[in-house]
Amino acid sequence: MNYTKAEKFLIGLDAVPFTEYRRKAALYRLYAEEGEGFYEDPAAARIAGEGVSVKDLARGAGEKTLAALEESGVFCITRESAAYPADLENVPCPPLVLYAKGNAELLKCRRFSVVGSRRSIPLALAKAEEFAAALAGAGFAVVTGSADGADAAAIKGALKSGKIVSVLAGGIDCVYPACNAALIRQTAERGLVLGEYPPGTRPERFHFPVRNRIIAALGEGLLVVSAGRRSGTSYTAGYAEGLSKQIFALPYNVNVPSGEGCNEYIRRGAMLTTRPEDILEYYGIAKEKTDAPAMTEEEERIYGIIRAAGEIHIDDLAARTGKKAYELTPALGMLEIKKRIVRQAGNVYCAVQ
Repeated sequence: MNYTKAEKFLIGLDAVPFTEYRRKAALYRLYAEEGEGFYEDPAAARIAGEGVSVKDLARGAGEKTLAALEESGVFCITRESAAYPADLENVPCPPLVLYAKGNAELLKCRRFSVVGSRRSIPLALAKAEEFAAALAGAGFAVVTGSADGADAAAIKGALKSGKIVSVLAGGIDCVYPACNAALIRQTAERGLVLGEYPPGTRPERFHFPVRNRIIAALGEGLLVVSAGRRSGTSYTAGYAEGLSKQIFALPYNVNVPSGEGCNEYIRRGAMLTTRPEDILEYYGIAKEKTDAPAMTEEEERIYGIIRAAGEIHIDDLAARTGKKAYELTPALGMLEIKKRIVRQAGNVYCAVQ
């Protein structure tokens, strides 16, 4: 990949082994003001501090870094790049460099962020997948993280369309949790994976709330499918509020810890949503009609009982249908496959649509 001198400078600067963002940002501002004269300015040496060679910055700390990135298939989008998302200019400490794999064109289309708790209940996971698929089908690239739970569900929902952006909290080769490595690899192949830390950077605990400002900024709006009161998701929602993004939230049953945050956001003015059409209608988009898998007469009856009840234990369902619990298993399994219902803990079933 061909980079301009300014891009190479930023890539080299980001590779210098000191961590203070303020120093890197100050060096970048000085470089932007002075151009080539930067390297002779004593102020640059003072800002860089002991042990940092401005000449190394001139060489980019650089060519070696670029060679390593190219070999690993990683490309950079810097604040000097035309592809750098304007949405990030207003976040705290805008990333100097984004490290990416996949389709950078997704940063040019409409985007919508979907987040939720790692400990989401099955219904919330099913909703995250449903909403992500609908948003992607309507032309949005879905932006989320890489965590297990709601992030993974959102990725699965949008992956088939290729309209998925996963933002990592560490280097692009340090996926956390490791169980999602294959899912993130598929995302890089079909969509886009990016982060603000150079390859090889292990994700630290503090990286996650910092990373969430990028997820919040990249979307036109934010859907919260599940969130505890003090969770990483709440950081994302806080950033979205600060950036005046419209927040949508799924309502939760009382006393479900992974949904307390959702109910709190709704009290504070987030739009309550139970179906993707709520979001699409807000943005003036008509949802494309798709033919849902047909249900048998027995499935229709069982689905109708579950939907009317909201949630129901299999024993209660058996009593209402006049069947044994084991006799309901085949139809319930098919309804799960057709994404009409989800099974929650304790053999409790809920309708998704």
